[in-house]
Amino acid sequence: MKVAVIGATGSTGALVIDRLLARGHAVVAIGRSPAPAREPATTYTVKTGDLTSVDFLATAIDGCDGVISCLGQNRASKSLFAKRTSPADLLRNVARATIAAIGSDRHQRLIYLSAFGVGEDMPKHRMFFRLVLRLSSIHDAYVDHAAAEAAIKASTVAWTIVKPPGLTDAATDVRLIDKSAAWSSFESTSKTSLAAFLVECAEDPATVGRSITPGEP
Repeated sequence: MKVAVIGATGSTGALVIDRLLARGHAVVAIGRSPAPAREPATTYTVKTGDLTSVDFLATAIDGCDGVISCLGQNRASKSLFAKRTSPADLLRNVARATIAAIGSDRHQRLIYLSAFGVGEDMPKHRMFFRLVLRLSSIHDAYVDHAAAEAAIKASTVAWTIVKPPGLTDAATDVRLIDKSAAWSSFESTSKTSLAAFLVECAEDPATVGRSITPGEP
């Protein structure tokens, strides 16, 4: 397959690219700033531009079998209460531009990385966790993700939404399972494990039209 990765310079996006290349897929790394060079150069392309531009994205993903969006909102630090440095509507605007860029081509998959408990799943979170979300800067990201998810679900794109638990930088690589029916607010998994799961979703057409909360067994 040839897969475009939006948010290629982020920590999760970079891991997704590494996993795709390791599995023999061609990759188009898309970001607001250039992604680093990788080997093999013959199957790796870097595209830099405005992620809210339909024209830019349409050109960047042309010929791709799928798009994995790993974009997230940036904060001034890793603190939950750090000031948001990304536009409040970044994720929904990029999602809408991606949908428009894909258009009516059902051949192109869209794998969208969201977060557990976004939107209609929020009541599943523990009350304490909901309070933290409400008071922290993560609240803005959840609102933005919810709007992006709504736009994706209303589209004709062959979509899959992945809503992982809290992410760590641990080097562990655990094969994640679908825990949509039974997850906990205090679960976590590594970004490495999540990257593998996102690639699995791109490879598996059975995930089309599904919102999945993955987790460790």
